[in-house]
Amino acid sequence: MNKKILSIIILAVVLVGGLYYFTMVKGGETTEELVPENNVSEETNSETNGEDITEDFVPDISIGEEAPNFTLKNLDGEEVSLTDYRGKIVLINFWATWCKYCDIEMPDLQKLDKENEDLVVLAVDVMEKKSLVEEYIAEGGYDFQVVLDEDGDIAKLYLVSAFPTSYFVDKDGILLGGVPGMMTYAQMSQIVEGIRDGE
Repeated sequence: MNKKILSIIILAVVLVGGLYYFTMVKGGETTEELVPENNVSEETNSETNGEDITEDFVPDISIGEEAPNFTLKNLDGEEVSLTDYRGKIVLINFWATWCKYCDIEMPDLQKLDKENEDLVVLAVDVMEKKSLVEEYIAEGGYDFQVVLDEDGDIAKLYLVSAFPTSYFVDKDGILLGGVPGMMTYAQMSQIVEGIRDGE
């Protein structure tokens, strides 16, 4: 069995295990709901008339296949696409400023981004105002790439149900797996090393 396939299997197991934990414990200690109750707008509720807007949605996301590309604007108003980072390992991190576990994880994402030339942290803020995100990033002194998923469409595409959620994409753009919930620097580094070993 080649090492790349082995690392995909390992990451898939991590993803399935994390999803099982999240489902059974209903959020547990490492995840937060996608949108807090007080952030659900009346406008959204009235537009959908209480219907499930994801009913007909079929995600195009598969472990071991090319990660779905997306293009979002960064905090400078420039368009950034996932495919811009071909040739590098990409850690896509879905997060929000109100998420306390995201807050704990952010310094480790910064460290990982700084210490690995062949890796990019692509932090996707979901459904928050640009000014709020700018203030948060400036206060934290973070300089990894931050993009804004203003409508939540990319989070939906990637089946994000809790924050933080991270996905790993290899240098060829292949989706290797994901981790729902907060990770430590050691855990992130171990996964990245596994990806490198599988190349």
